[in-house]
Amino acid sequence: MDEHLTFWMDPATWVSLAVTLFFALIVWKKIPAVLAKILDERSCQIEEQLKNAKSLREEAASLLAKYEKDQQAAEKEASELMDNAKAEVKLMISENKLQMEEITKRRGEVAEQKIVQAEAAALKEISALTVNLATSAARQIISANMKNSDHKELIKSGTAKLDSKLH
Repeated sequence: MDEHLTFWMDPATWVSLAVTLFFALIVWKKIPAVLAKILDERSCQIEEQLKNAKSLREEAASLLAKYEKDQQAAEKEASELMDNAKAEVKLMISENKLQMEEITKRRGEVAEQKIVQAEAAALKEISALTVNLATSAARQIISANMKNSDHKELIKSGTAKLDSKLH
């Protein structure tokens, strides 16, 4: 009987009994099924989050590709715009050079015409002054050399010539 009493007094017996009871209670209350269900739900949530993350990653990758494509298109368009602007500037410069050359040529021609006109006006003025001077000198010489009677006779002969030409 001592052995029988010692069996119940042994702490290892009580620990073994408690552990066995604990596992029996867990199985009886279907704790493993509950834990499996909780773990399955958590696993489903994690899978859903992974699917979400994957779709977000794919969407981000497609957006990145789209933005890179758009950026390349924008860079190409900007390059084309710059090339067009440079070509237009070169065209404008060449047109402006031609216009400036034409304007300079016209101004030169106008200046030459003004010079020719000024020369002609100067020659005309010199001629008029020369004629006036020669006439004045001839008058003075004729008046100094001509007598009063010669003067009257000259008037009579001029009047007669004029009379004969008119009638």
